[in-house]
Amino acid sequence: MKTAWRVILAGVLTTVAMTALFALRPLVLEQLEWELLDWRFRLRGEQVPESRVAIVGIDAKSIEALGRWPWPRDVLARLIESIDAAGALAIGVDVTFSEPEELRSGAILARAGVALEAGSDPDRGLAAEIRAAIQAGDTDAALEAALAGSDRVALGYFFRTDATSEGLSAEALDDAQRPIRRTRIGVTRLPDEGMVPVLRCTGIETSLPRFHEKAATSGFLNAQFDLDGVLRQAPLVLRCGDALYPSLALALVETAVGRRAMVVGDAFGIQNVVLAGSAFPTDEGGRVLINFRGPAFTFPHYSAVDVLDGSLPPETLAGRIVLIGATEVGIGDIRNTPFGRVFPGVEVHANIIDNLLTGEVLKKDADLELVEAGMVLGLGLLVSFAVPLLGSAFRGALFTAAVGGLLLAGVVYAFERYGLWLNLTYPGLAVLVTYLVVAVAQSVLVERARRQIRRAFSTYVPPGVVDEMTRRPESFQLGGETRVLSILFSDLRGFTTLSQNLGAQETATLLNVYLTEMTQVVFDTGGTLDKYIGDAVMAFWGAPLPVADHGVAAAEAAVGMQERVAWLKQNRSEIAGVPQLRVGIGVHSAEVVVGNLGSDLRFDYTLAGDGVNLCSRLEGLTKYYRVGILTSEELAASLPADFRLRPLDTIQVVGKDQATRILEIRGRGGDEDADADWLEAYAQAEGSFRAGDWTAAEGAANEAQRLHSALGASDAPDGPTEFLLERIRAHAGCAPDDWQGTWVFDEK
Repeated sequence: MKTAWRVILAGVLTTVAMTALFALRPLVLEQLEWELLDWRFRLRGEQVPESRVAIVGIDAKSIEALGRWPWPRDVLARLIESIDAAGALAIGVDVTFSEPEELRSGAILARAGVALEAGSDPDRGLAAEIRAAIQAGDTDAALEAALAGSDRVALGYFFRTDATSEGLSAEALDDAQRPIRRTRIGVTRLPDEGMVPVLRCTGIETSLPRFHEKAATSGFLNAQFDLDGVLRQAPLVLRCGDALYPSLALALVETAVGRRAMVVGDAFGIQNVVLAGSAFPTDEGGRVLINFRGPAFTFPHYSAVDVLDGSLPPETLAGRIVLIGATEVGIGDIRNTPFGRVFPGVEVHANIIDNLLTGEVLKKDADLELVEAGMVLGLGLLVSFAVPLLGSAFRGALFTAAVGGLLLAGVVYAFERYGLWLNLTYPGLAVLVTYLVVAVAQSVLVERARRQIRRAFSTYVPPGVVDEMTRRPESFQLGGETRVLSILFSDLRGFTTLSQNLGAQETATLLNVYLTEMTQVVFDTGGTLDKYIGDAVMAFWGAPLPVADHGVAAAEAAVGMQERVAWLKQNRSEIAGVPQLRVGIGVHSAEVVVGNLGSDLRFDYTLAGDGVNLCSRLEGLTKYYRVGILTSEELAASLPADFRLRPLDTIQVVGKDQATRILEIRGRGGDEDADADWLEAYAQAEGSFRAGDWTAAEGAANEAQRLHSALGASDAPDGPTEFLLERIRAHAGCAPDDWQGTWVFDEK
């Protein structure tokens, strides 16, 4: 768990760093977010415009029919008149007329020739015909008349906004605003100049004043590109001097609804633009994010020549806001938008008008930035805590992928359903980077923990158990914990005397061979080797990893140790001391404390508790009862029927207040019927002894010895029976007054 918290801490610190990165907004990540916004547009695809906006295009068909662009202004005049006559709601001209149009003399004479050939009145004379042709060639007058004849036309113009240029003087700039001054927008409050990023002008390029005077309104045509050259936002207002002016799109909507717009601002910037009861949220600079309806030609496009020659039914344009502009690639202003690099500039205006009419501008304001910051922090913390606690690398990766997928789905849904531009870059990076840091930290710390586990356990846990521990380090604790385990103590009988008769080298050889065999038995049964205590062995089952039927495993190990000693005597008798080997083993199941126990300077993975002490006493008692294996009733209760058990006694050892029933494990498997009479006689003797009936106990014990000798299995008498007889004789056939049927051992 300590490792998990370290990994969580690494994830939390990464999340904090990602939140700080969100606040700093480095350009490279901002550009990535712009690309992801473009991807969302393309993923959503085309939407059918709900507003009645149409485009009359100066396209290839019109140029082929009417000649190369620019056309004489009387042609545009007729186009405006035709659209006006069709009942258009408002007409926007995405063309500027900054200079008077002067036809070449050849064109004037050609017009005069046309007049003469038409059969004019001879009395008027040639001069009059020529004067009439020249008058007809004043195309500016024709355009001026067309503008004066309609109250629905909005002209375009450009503000110069280059802050690096010197620009006009204040007086000259004020004078240049005269043609458009009547289009100024009212404001509730305007921030001080230079305080907020409202586009401001250094100069103006308008159409001729005579045209602006006759047009219903005017609007600027300026576009504002992001640093990657893509047009995603549009200024609705622009500051020139102390006044704000509308864009062409806003001016057309004003004309269509018959109301003027109002800018709502404060000391910190522009808040929104209000028009006809609707508020359009902008950034502090008065810009809106364009909600592009689709790729180029999503809005209805009609050829100018079809309008002029009457082939387009007039009702097609009735009740629409109509934009006149170039759509032919070679002549028009082509913009780079989220839907591609070839996008007519006039259709950008159509998208803005549509957004204003439907109220569906793309939304991204200060409140959304708080939501985005919360997403970065929340998702990063979620991954930081969840992935380490899930444990498995696969589950962690799957969870992170699910979080990323939900983030992506939520952002796309908010964009398509509600027109919200939620930042995907920073929350996505928070999820990804935090996961990578957590995964790497987890891998490093887990690998380090595995190395520690191998170093700590490889000498006293079977290799297979070590492998399992390194695969599942969460399944055990290195600190202290309470568990029910099965414990084994073994000791060589008479080893002190034996080692005195052997040399140091022979003693070392004997111990190495013996302990190797005993350790292998422990490992083969899934046990943990606690320690060697000289010639003694301490082992346990059930930790550090749980072991099913740990009592059975401990009993199997005890039986296996006795069998390995017998095998050594038969097969390795050439080793000095092997023929004299006798081992006593005690096994017991109890609740103990297991873990890294010791001092700050040194500790071992070991056990502590009364159960450990009792098991050690059982091993020591084997020399009194002269048996190979003693066990407690707690462990014996868990053994299957094929273990051959003999209840021996009820005892109370030093340090214990309660009596304990002990049994001999005689082996596993084999024919128990042959020993039935002998074992029954011993059981009667032991029962009489506990009851204090010494005479009956002695008689049954003598009978048990006779039956044991009759079996011929061993020349030696039965050890437990001999020990029972010794205790009966020690009491001289008289039970103590406080006899409880329990034999109390005063020695350890």
